[in-house]
Amino acid sequence: MPALRLSEKPKPIDLLQIQSRIPKPEELVVLSKPLLDATIIIGKALMDCENKWAVGGDVAEVISGVNVQPNHITILSTKDGCEEVARKLVKYQVEPPHDVESELARDAIVDLKPHKVRIKSYSSRFDVEGSQLNVHGNLRIKVGEWDWGDPLDFDPDYVYVLGVKMPIVPLKMKSELYSGLGWTDRAIKIHEAVMRSRHMFG
Repeated sequence: MPALRLSEKPKPIDLLQIQSRIPKPEELVVLSKPLLDATIIIGKALMDCENKWAVGGDVAEVISGVNVQPNHITILSTKDGCEEVARKLVKYQVEPPHDVESELARDAIVDLKPHKVRIKSYSSRFDVEGSQLNVHGNLRIKVGEWDWGDPLDFDPDYVYVLGVKMPIVPLKMKSELYSGLGWTDRAIKIHEAVMRSRHMFG
């Protein structure tokens, strides 16, 4: 069976063009103080990690200017990286690293048909000053009856969050992943953030 793959040439999406104007209050991209504080704590604790890791999920997108509303923090790493993060954040640990498989709440839409999406990883959970952190090592994705994809791999981008250098999952990879799952709305949000960034700095 085929597996979900990030295409070298993603399908074209009808993307909106961002006009120059003052954003409305609901369009402002802001990370809540509890999540921001927890992200800083995590970034400082993991500064000297030997294994690759990066903030992923909605928090990484907000840091990159994408207009989403995160409710927890996600880190993507390797199996060894998950173990290392668990050691460095042991005082916040809720669930030690173990193999986990689950089904996402949202279906993929491929060829106009819905397909269940499952993920599996070597995972651990933490409570960092009241904010939930999920760490996934070697995260893999399965769409419908297709084969499991390879573990997600990427070269992280680096940003500074209140002076703390933070690796984040690249928007390009997230956009390709969303496009492959048929989550056009999420791909459009990333496109909008990229356009705003180019307007501000380019």
